[in-house]
Amino acid sequence: MKKLSVLPAALAAAMLLTACANPFAPKAEEPPAPTVVEKPAFTDETYPRVDGSTATIPLSEGLVRELMGKDATAAHEFVHHTTTPSAYQNLFDGNCDMILVTPPSSEEEQQMKDSGKEYEVEMVVKDAFVFLVNSENTVEDISVEQLQKIYKGEITNWKELGGEDAEIVAFQRPDNMGSQTLMYKLLVPQDEIADAPTELRPAGMGDLVDAVSSYDSGVNSIGYSVYYYANGMYTSPQSKLISVDGVYPTPETIADGSYPLVDGYYAVFEKSQPEDSAVRQLLAWLTSDEGQKMAADEGYVPLHELTK
Repeated sequence: MKKLSVLPAALAAAMLLTACANPFAPKAEEPPAPTVVEKPAFTDETYPRVDGSTATIPLSEGLVRELMGKDATAAHEFVHHTTTPSAYQNLFDGNCDMILVTPPSSEEEQQMKDSGKEYEVEMVVKDAFVFLVNSENTVEDISVEQLQKIYKGEITNWKELGGEDAEIVAFQRPDNMGSQTLMYKLLVPQDEIADAPTELRPAGMGDLVDAVSSYDSGVNSIGYSVYYYANGMYTSPQSKLISVDGVYPTPETIADGSYPLVDGYYAVFEKSQPEDSAVRQLLAWLTSDEGQKMAADEGYVPLHELTK
């Protein structure tokens, strides 16, 4: 039986993407530790227009509760995230002021360049790129190299990984979806990944969990997601997460970087936002110690160790 809920998981290091020739080249320095900042207070009229991914809905709801004083029901009704690719497009079209998403895909980076505008991309919470298999699969651990070979089409049978003699059915996601962008960024570049038919590219993250859980009632499928979603927002007893390079994804292994496939969620907005804008006030509070504690309470992993 599937459950739809929110459990603790993620927040992380930051990135500022500015432009001369490249409007989103990350700064090299380590971001500062969370600080204490004045907590802004917004109304329905002054709160910035925020869009984002499915996995950052609880983060947005937490911000609305804290900064607008809404209760949980009102915050849920106020927040509207359209998924990662739509959120980026809404930002480019001027339909929102800020988005909370996974990093931009190569196509979205090109749109940034072509727009003639400069964008800032700052990490606000850590998360991890995780893999799930059918719960009946005997494989519990897989290496980064083996994952790369699976998704390049070089490993095709579970027996090559110590499992049953069964063909590996490797699910992917459509291009520009957040988890697909992470696949290209962290594991296999887009020009090296094996082709996958449409039926192996479910559009929704929940659809992928369902597919891995029930594909032909077998144990031969594998798919991927982000930790926050797959561990807390949408789970199934018919699927399980597996460790990578001997490290199982947990808030602790994501925070300390021992899990090998760590990234995060980012605030993306136009660099032209004034220093006193609602967007920058919201971001300053979110990355402060108080904001990071709120995010941790929502289940995300803080960017830094929090003060007690």
